[in-house]
Amino acid sequence: MTDRPDSPAGKLLEQLKQRSCERFTLQRTILSFPEYLDLVVEDPTLHTRSAPLYLRDLFDHFGTVEVDTPRGRQRRFKLFDAEFNGGQTRVLGQETLQNEVYKELQTFCERGRVDKLIMLHGPNGTAKSTFVECLTAGMEHYSQLPEGVLYTFNWVFSDRPEGSSFGFLEKDPRPGGASMAYLEPEELSFKLGSDLKDHPLLLVPTDDREHLLREAFATARQGFRLPEAIAQGDLSPKNKAIFSALANAYKGDLQRVYTHVQVERLYVSRRYRRCAVVIQPQRNVDAASRPLNLEKSYRLPPVLNQSSLSELSGDLVDANRGLVEYSDFFKRPLELSKYLLTTSEKGTISLPDATAQLDCVLLATSNEKNMTLFKRNPDFPSFKGRFELIRAPYLLRWSVEEQIYAREIPAIANHKPVAPHTTRIAALWAVLTRLRRPQPDHYEGDVKPLVARLNPLEKAHLYNDGSLPESWSDTERRELRRHIEQLACEWDVVEEEFEGLPDTAYEGRRGASPREVKSLLQDAVLDDDSPCLSPLAVLKAIRALAADRRLYEFLRLDPDAGYCDVERLTDYAESEYRRLVRNEVHESLSLVAEGAYEQLFEDYFQHVRAFDAGEKVFNAHTQRHEPASTQLMERVESRVGIGDTKPKDYRKGLILRIAAWVIDHPGQPVAYREIFSDIFTALRAHYHKEREVAITQFQTQLLRYGTEDWVTVDKADQQRVTEAFERLREIGYDEVCAKEALSYVLRHQGEE
Repeated sequence: MTDRPDSPAGKLLEQLKQRSCERFTLQRTILSFPEYLDLVVEDPTLHTRSAPLYLRDLFDHFGTVEVDTPRGRQRRFKLFDAEFNGGQTRVLGQETLQNEVYKELQTFCERGRVDKLIMLHGPNGTAKSTFVECLTAGMEHYSQLPEGVLYTFNWVFSDRPEGSSFGFLEKDPRPGGASMAYLEPEELSFKLGSDLKDHPLLLVPTDDREHLLREAFATARQGFRLPEAIAQGDLSPKNKAIFSALANAYKGDLQRVYTHVQVERLYVSRRYRRCAVVIQPQRNVDAASRPLNLEKSYRLPPVLNQSSLSELSGDLVDANRGLVEYSDFFKRPLELSKYLLTTSEKGTISLPDATAQLDCVLLATSNEKNMTLFKRNPDFPSFKGRFELIRAPYLLRWSVEEQIYAREIPAIANHKPVAPHTTRIAALWAVLTRLRRPQPDHYEGDVKPLVARLNPLEKAHLYNDGSLPESWSDTERRELRRHIEQLACEWDVVEEEFEGLPDTAYEGRRGASPREVKSLLQDAVLDDDSPCLSPLAVLKAIRALAADRRLYEFLRLDPDAGYCDVERLTDYAESEYRRLVRNEVHESLSLVAEGAYEQLFEDYFQHVRAFDAGEKVFNAHTQRHEPASTQLMERVESRVGIGDTKPKDYRKGLILRIAAWVIDHPGQPVAYREIFSDIFTALRAHYHKEREVAITQFQTQLLRYGTEDWVTVDKADQQRVTEAFERLREIGYDEVCAKEALSYVLRHQGEE
């Protein structure tokens, strides 16, 4: 027999039992009402939270980090990194959206009630639903923690002969004392759950509730505050009827009423629709009620036979004490949503035989196009007053966008090798399609002509990490840096006509969506002419896509000086790939010692600093302090190319760059490569220009690797070629991808 206690299965079952019982006790899954009140007195703040308070605490529980965005430093709520489920519901970017939703929750908390529906709107593929999914997944995790504890209650009755006719036990040695909360299954004759998952404190009459809780807050030395759902809330119609029936039967003795209360831990579950519900647009019944007295399956206790009991059901009922999402809200028939005008403002829902009070945060998502069409509806002003509109645009930082594709690229690529920068170029192109041309008329002063010069690729890098155009002067770069936030907000409130309809024109409103980019990656994989999934294969798929302007609306945008021009934008993306791969190939050749550029620049800057300060430089060879070397400075400046700028002014600008960086990064080591990336790039380009013939010859030898022509390469060069391939492998290239990149660099040798 496998069920013997000493059998392997028996031992396993015993272990499972012990762990389950320990969890049950540790998590305080079942309590009597007096035990629950003890918890309330210990920490009333924890146990008097309404739905918006709970969600706000959820945001705060995981903490925040500061991140750089085009709009300046912003809080990122770590909740949306979704570490609690391994990042499955992670929301990339969208820090503005996170902060706006948090601000709305904070407003609900300050008002003490939910009085609006939060509407997330934006184009397709901006993670609106993922945002809500992450919220609900976070609620599920949080509700299992001590900090996220929630409770509701059940009604329990027993017909045991030693009790009264209502099941009241005069003496009970079990936890909870004179309570039926811990009855064994065989002792239990009837149990009825709370349809709205009512808060247990609603069992305390309204007149006494504030007094009880005020004393609890004072005892716990916590600041007294009660949300409306607790201070003025009431039981659901069914629970109210049961409470009244018992109170009448026991002649107002609430202690005896509470013996029938079993307080139960409430765990949020999206799958089982507990406090987290998504209402799809095709659903048309959000709440309903049915009389329990007519249900033959319910054998009501005698004390309740004369009560009119109606049980509530439906989406809003399931979502109570938590969050409900109306997915694709404006795809619902308008008539089905008009009840929300009252529900969102008053927190109630009217049914034929009852009015239910809700404690629930209402969220909705909408496609921007549907939102635009609804604005033309005469009922829109009524809805707008009850909605809080929060925008969810496309991402405008390609390094964040890239993470979307990096997660899925192994599954997309399947059997094909993936070349470095594939997801980067795909993400960069997607961001380029979303950018709008800066309008000089929106600016004043010296920055006005600068924004007119900013091309899409430069703007993409500026948004991504604050990189400034390397060809610009220091003065121009400083001036542009001062206006990055203005640049990022320029289109926020602009409206313009598109294909016959007035529409919002904010940056990130239109462009390639992540879904479309994933389709492009899949098309690139299926290209039999491409030996690997590489940026070149992606660019080829993009050019094929752009040939049919009917496919997507972003292809039909009017080109504007390079912006919204898919062909030009694709060229920009390719130029970025050409720069990246050329540098990697050249670095792999190892024709210059590692760190040579840094050393040359450090020597140069040492002399610049001494020249500016009128000091001398210590010469390690002569062991003497000597004047700054004009020859060294001029040699470097000729390679960099300072144009018409006077050497003295150019050198002064370098000192100011350092000073500005130190102010922005106090206490950090000076990052020369970051501050002077334009100079390092120019030095590298000059060096490679001088050795162009040798580089071309070496690259040709690299292409012979693994072919019949390999024997024509000198033994000494074979060793160098093998080492170069090893360096390329270290940064992610296999042989197939490396040769494709080498061939591409050779074909475009000398191009910028």
